Amino acid sequence: MNMKKFVARKAFPVICAAFISVVIAGCGDDSSNSTPASPETTNPVVTPTDSSTITPVTDPVTDPATTPTDPTVTDPSTDPATNPENPGQDPVVTDPTDPVTNPPADTTVNPSTPTDPTMTAAGFYRDPAAAGLVLAPDTNGFYDVGDIYKAVPADAKIVYVLRHAERESGLGKESPLTEVGLQQALDVGAKLKSDESFYYGATDFLRTQTTAAKIAEGRGETTEVVTMEEINGGYFLTVPSDSLDAMVSKRGGSFKYVAMWCYEQPFPTLLVNLGLPGYFYDLMERGDQFVNEVVLANLPYWKRVNVLITHDLLTEPLAVYASNRTVDLKTYESYRWINYIAGVTVIVTADNKVVVLPTRGVERGFLNTRDMVK
Repeated sequence: MNMKKFVARKAFPVICAAFISVVIAGCGDDSSNSTPASPETTNPVVTPTDSSTITPVTDPVTDPATTPTDPTVTDPSTDPATNPENPGQDPVVTDPTDPVTNPPADTTVNPSTPTDPTMTAAGFYRDPAAAGLVLAPDTNGFYDVGDIYKAVPADAKIVYVLRHAERESGLGKESPLTEVGLQQALDVGAKLKSDESFYYGATDFLRTQTTAAKIAEGRGETTEVVTMEEINGGYFLTVPSDSLDAMVSKRGGSFKYVAMWCYEQPFPTLLVNLGLPGYFYDLMERGDQFVNEVVLANLPYWKRVNVLITHDLLTEPLAVYASNRTVDLKTYESYRWINYIAGVTVIVTADNKVVVLPTRGVERGFLNTRDMVK
């Protein structure tokens, strides 16, 4: 065999294999088992933030958007913001007070919600120290009516909104106070004893009218009790209280469901969940509204110290509101419910700071619903 042909035959496979290897190497790596190759420096990868992906190339001669007649477009070669080497043009500086370049935030669209738990959304204080008052709650978070009266200076105003004293069984308007209830009211009056005259208001129920009168008697005061419709027990309800009773009377009673609403707990059954939430206003918003439209709006017509006697359906939510849900009146869990002669106190200082405090007139701010008079 010719030696040249023999060498050519032997060398041909080797040359082919080398050629194929070069071709394969030029096709890239398998991404499933290797590290991605670095991009070529002559062909950069364009990221989504690169303006070249969204800005079309235009003819500077024919495109009116880039002609000198358009004052909104700057020349990158003369704009120091894009060409720091050319200081010939000052960067645009906006005036932080200019309403055109820096418009104020639209608080109607995105209102600022206070996050300080010591204040309500309306700016009422839950901490008496913030208003310069030296007061301490008991271990359950309630402030005693007598302690409040002693701590508040003479140039500040006080409004007590309290539940009536212990009553006899029965839900009618003529249900009287028990002997214990009569003594409770007298004892609270003794805590508030002084020479100044108070204002007394109550709903048109015998038990609330009697409680107010007995507190006045305990103070050594004889006074008229003004009937007030605006402090009835249905203030936090969007429906009559009878409608609430009809919904929950066979499902654990109103105490349980009112407390669950106060503490934003889900109701236990689908039927109740579908209907009951619409029976109530928002607790915190309605609490602020009560202070504003019932207390502060009427305060110029009342006296320095005022005692308003109402019902548990009002004082339970008010105490929870005033404490920012920190007092335990969770009937559904602890069987605790607002006690007799307990509720909330609104204090207005001489410099118009408003303080709201969960308040008790008797030993505790809560009672056990299993021991409660029905």
